[in-house]
Parts: sequence; structure tokens; C-alpha cells
Amino acid sequence: MNSTNTGNYDTGDNAWMMTSTALVLLMTPALAFFYGGLVDHKNILNQLFLSFICMGIVFLQWVLFGFSFAFGPPVSSGFGSFGWSVLRFGESYNPNYSPTYPLLAYCAYQGTFAIITPALISGAIVGRMKIIPYMIFIFLWTTVCYDPMAHWVWGDNGWLKHLGTLDFAGGTVVHILSGVSGLVASIILGKRQDYDAHSTAAHNLPFTILGTCLLWVGWTGFNAGSANSASGLAALALINTHTAAATGLVTWVVIDAVRGHIAISGACIGPIVGLVAITPACGFVQPGWAILIAIIATAIVYVLLLLKKYMRFDDTLDVALVHGCGGIAGAFMTGLFAEKWVNEAGGFDGAFYGRPVQLWYQIAGILTAVAFAAVCTAGILLPLHFIMGIRLAEEDELEGLDVTAHGESWEIAASRAVSDMVTKVLEDANKNKNTQENNGTFELHYTPADRDRKSFTIPLPHRFNHQFSAPEDKQWQASANSKQVKFSQDDVVKSRH
Repeated sequence: MNSTNTGNYDTGDNAWMMTSTALVLLMTPALAFFYGGLVDHKNILNQLFLSFICMGIVFLQWVLFGFSFAFGPPVSSGFGSFGWSVLRFGESYNPNYSPTYPLLAYCAYQGTFAIITPALISGAIVGRMKIIPYMIFIFLWTTVCYDPMAHWVWGDNGWLKHLGTLDFAGGTVVHILSGVSGLVASIILGKRQDYDAHSTAAHNLPFTILGTCLLWVGWTGFNAGSANSASGLAALALINTHTAAATGLVTWVVIDAVRGHIAISGACIGPIVGLVAITPACGFVQPGWAILIAIIATAIVYVLLLLKKYMRFDDTLDVALVHGCGGIAGAFMTGLFAEKWVNEAGGFDGAFYGRPVQLWYQIAGILTAVAFAAVCTAGILLPLHFIMGIRLAEEDELEGLDVTAHGESWEIAASRAVSDMVTKVLEDANKNKNTQENNGTFELHYTPADRDRKSFTIPLPHRFNHQFSAPEDKQWQASANSKQVKFSQDDVVKSRH
């Protein structure tokens, strides 16, 4: 290891960067909850796992050689090297990346960005990709796509950085890369067997609200931490971040209200779009522009989601529209509204401030990210498809990955609860033999997974029906007026163990 040099370290900066690292790391489990609440119940555990596994695979890759590829001693303006593999630099002083705190802290901080980027892609391939190919994909994708792009945009000699492309916290490196890669992956995999462009399978919106709130909090470290110090620039990025999130939320809710209803899932998407759009610009623009950026980006994504039913691809959780299009809109508007006095060290004036060439630099970064992500994703998935297969079998997909890939179901507790409830009800019913007779009935209905087999109904004991019948003017009329509750054979089996 290199010798330790702590003479120039600022404890405040170091504390802020380590705090930001924790905040950004929090965003990956937050994303898991955000996605998990939006998918069908048969895939919720799998969706949580697709984000969770990135925390292991990607960070291990980052320590072994990923950080060195992205920020190590460069071999050219396009690539790093193995010079810092396995983090052989110790706590050495680095004036380029961490001038006031240890380089190890900078490595950990950037590693959390590397973790969440492939996790974002998982939202586009819900319920139809095999687990092993997915894990191989995120390892290879981080190596050949994310690491080089991070070097080009943020590396000391990166060619996009020297060209003049502005990306304060990851509009191109994180959001455009993940959005385009999600789109390409969803096209290669094809549509789900039970795909319906006019419906949603969201089953647990409290999960999604929780994930949204935690993402919002975590984005504090994502953007304000990118100032690389506890400074006025970090404060600017902080206020722009929360301003854009709040604006995105309000904009989405207002549009929903005008159209007649306020959807909870939409209200969760609004602040995410605002956060995505402000990410490349948060350290280069004034707060007033953050409001406008969020309004424009949110309106664009809202319209695109309305048109989704006409699109011929199955991007399950709209990664391409929310992160890809939101990131593109934000990167483009950075070229319009940036001001050099806001960030003297790394900023430039945009087109609104007399420097229209900045727009071209932003477009160069956008096109590079789009093309590079598309080529890398296709270049990894297509060989995997021909070598080992990446798409689930139809019967496994219809049953859900929770059972077929993991052998578990998150509904097992509920199944046991139902079983216990029925047992208790029957016991209570048997104790009440003198209940007044009436015409109400209560039945259990079973629908087999095999469509060639007949379903059947099991009537509960006669005394049970009377026990749960209300007076005549308030009868449940369960058989006639309410939906039948369906139990799968798998649930019944699990509830007895």
C-alpha cells in the first residue's frame, strides 16, 4: 500500500462523504421496495433480490478492479487501468478526486453509484429473466459499460469531461445508461406471457410509498455528496434536489387531479422524475431553474406514460421512460440553464447565458451514453441468450419467480393466518349449536393451476353459516353478492407446515 498522508484531510469533508456514502447505499434497498410494491405478488421476492444482489456482486467487482477501471491511473482518455486494483493505494492523498479526505472514502462513495445503476435496470425485466444469467449480466455490464462511462464523464482525463459535457451527479452515467439498457434488455427478452399494456400488477403500494420516501432522502447524498466536500456547492445541490423532487410530486398530482383522479403510484413517480432530471444539473443551476426543469421533465414523462399502451415493448416498471427520458431531459436542460458563477471550479454558462455551444456538448454526452449503453447491453445479453438462455420457461414465468427461482413465497404468513382463522371459526361455530336458522351460506372455492382440471367448491358446516349470518336486514349474502376467495393448492399445503 502507499504511505498514508492525512496532512490535508478535513474531518468535516470526510464525515460528509461517509454520510453521503451511507445515504446513497440506502437508495438500493429503497429502490427494491419501490419496485417491489409495483410488481405482481408472485414476483415480489425476486424483485427485491434483483436489487439486493447488486450490493454484493457490484461492490465486490468495484473493489477488485472496477474502481481502478473508472478512476485509476489511466492508460488513455477512454480507460483506466489495473493500477489501483484491490485498492492498493491505502489512505493516500489524491488532489484530483479527494483533495480533503481519504481516497478510500471516495472509492466507497462512487461504489454506491455503481451498485444502484444496474439495480435500476432490473425494473425493466420483471418476471421473465433467469437468475444466473442476470447475475452474470450485471457483473459484465458494470465492467464494460458503467466503469468506462464513469471514466469518460468524471475521470480526471475522461474525454467527455474534457470536451465540456456537464453531469454533476449521474444524469448520463447512471440514469441514461440504466434507462437505455433497460429498454434494450426488455426488447431482447420480449414481452411477459401475461403482459397487458392496459393494466397494472401493482399489489403493495405502501411498499412503493416507503421506497419513494427513502429514495428521496437518499438522493441527498447522491447529489449533494457529489460536491465532494461539505461546502456551499453541496448546499446548492441539496436545495436543488429537494426543490425538484417537491416540484415533480406537485406537478404530477396537479395533472392527475385535472384528469379526474390522483393515483398513488403516479404520485410516487412524480418526485422520482424530478430527482432524475435535476441530477445532472443540481450543481450548475439556481433553484428557480430546478423548478422549471422538474416541471418540464415530469410533464414529458407523464405524456409518454399515457402513450405507453401504444409502444411495442414491455418495459415493466418504465425504466426507459422515467430514468432514460428523464435523464435525457435533465442533461439537455443543463446545457440551457447552467451558470459558471454558480460553480466556478467545474461549471460553464449554458445557452441561456450566452454560450449555446454547451448544448452541443450535452447532446454529445447524451448520444454517447445512449449508443454505448445499447451496444453494451445487446453485446452481453445476446451471447448469453445463445450460450445458456436468459428467458424463463413459460410455465415458470406464469407461476412466478418467487416459487420457481427461489422456492419461497412471501404470502406464506398470510396463508397460515387464513388457515388458523378458518380453524378458529369452525371451532367457534361448533360450540354454537343453537343459532337461529337462515338462508346464508359460506363456501371455500378451489381453482386448480392445471386448466384441464375442474374447480370445486367446499361448503362449510351448516352451523358455521349460521354463526356468521347477520340479522335479516344486514345479511352478508356472501354467496350472492361478494367475490369468491380463491385458494391455491400450494397455499393450502404451506399453511399446514
